[in-house]
This record gives sequence, structure tokens and C-alpha cells, in this order.
Amino acid sequence: DVTYGWWVGNSVVTNKSSRFIGSHVAHTGLICFAAGANTLWELARYNPDIPMGHQGMVSIPHLASIGIGFDPTGAVFDGTSIAFIGVFHLICSMVYAGAGLLHSLIFSEDTQNSSGLFAEGRPEHTQAARYKLEWDNPDNQTFILGHHLIFFGVACIWFVEWARIHGIYDPSIGAIRQVEYNLNLTNIWNHQFGFLSIDSLEDVMGGHAFLAFLEITGGAFHIATKQVGEYTDFKGKNILSSEAILSWSLAGIG
Repeated sequence: DVTYGWWVGNSVVTNKSSRFIGSHVAHTGLICFAAGANTLWELARYNPDIPMGHQGMVSIPHLASIGIGFDPTGAVFDGTSIAFIGVFHLICSMVYAGAGLLHSLIFSEDTQNSSGLFAEGRPEHTQAARYKLEWDNPDNQTFILGHHLIFFGVACIWFVEWARIHGIYDPSIGAIRQVEYNLNLTNIWNHQFGFLSIDSLEDVMGGHAFLAFLEITGGAFHIATKQVGEYTDFKGKNILSSEAILSWSLAGIG
């Protein structure tokens, strides 16, 4: 009973959840390949005597901002670590490509209603069926949303710990330094609509630490509980969009 118009891109994978996953994994692989290839391309033409901003670079400056590829003073260049990041992304892109091909060609089209994960009816993997998008099923929506929130929280923890243990670039002193997070809830509340005025890396890390707690707690809540409040068609089709709002909030505090 498909009612979507032909212009709705995901309508072609209605009742084909495995194909839907395959397309997203393949998309992730393309992004990963582009990141790794661009990093290696920039590394091959990098000139340490010219500012990176004058060389039209994107990947290496981002790595430098989190303390990869340069010494703490930002003066000594280390191409080995940058090359490792680039090659690692290329390897990951091949893994994503393989997963995309499996979901597109080997696995059954629908993980929810098939007799098994494979089209030939091999042993069933019931866990995979729990991640099928069912817009009219509030428990399914909150279950998927909860896992997304937890992944966001783990990413925040990684960033905070990386800054605390390894260090990130501080433009105010022009060097890489270790940053201890400042978990000041008053500052976090005051900066939620004025994040462009933040001038302290300690406050930035404190905001990410707070987001980690909030997202992981919220994720666990959504996984363990059923939909709260009245469930409507509109709410069902937009509940997963809240993860995009959180990602923008995370990027803004950063």
C-alpha cells in the first residue's frame, strides 16, 4: 500500500529495508573514500612554507585542529600520522562498500518479513528485524532513535577525552594543548543560543561532556521505554529527525 509519490527518493525501498541499509552504507563508504583520498592528495602537495589557508586545503587543517600531524607548537610537520588517517579511511571505505554490496545483492530485501537474513533462507537473524523503519510503530521509532542518541553521546565522550589526554589546537596561543572540560551548567545554559560568543575551549569541552550525558541518558530511555504521549502520523514520520537537531546542536557548541 505505497502512497508516496515517485519524487520521494526512499519510496523505491519501501518494504526493502535491507536495500535501504545498503544504500546508506554505500553512501557512507563514498564519504569515507573521499575523506581518505583527499587527505592523501593534500599531503602529496603540502608545502610547509606556505600557510594551509593559501593552499586551498580542507582535510589537513581539520586534522591539525585536533592535534594530528603537527607538534604541540604547530611548527614541526609529521606526515606519517596524516598518511595513516588517510589510508585508514580508504580501508574503512572498502569495508563499507562490501557491506553495501551484501545488503544490495546477497541479503534478503526485507529484514522484517523474510524467512532469513539471506535470500536463500539461511539462519534467521531476528535482531536485524528490529531496526526496520516502521513509521506507524512508535516502539520501533523510539528504539532506533535511542541507538542514534547513544552513538552521538559516545562521539562526544571521544572528543572530550581526546582533548583532555592528547590535546587540541588553541588558536589563542597558536599551539596544541590539553584541555580539561569545565562542566559548568550555568555557562552551558547561557551559551545554548549564543555559542558564537564562546571563547574558552574548557567551556566547549564542558558542553560536549554535558551533551554526552544527555544523549546517552536519552538514548537509554528511548530504548527501554515505549512512546510517551499521543502518537500521531506526523509525529511518527518526524521523530527520527530529532537526531539531526541534536547533531546541529553538537556542531554548534563545538
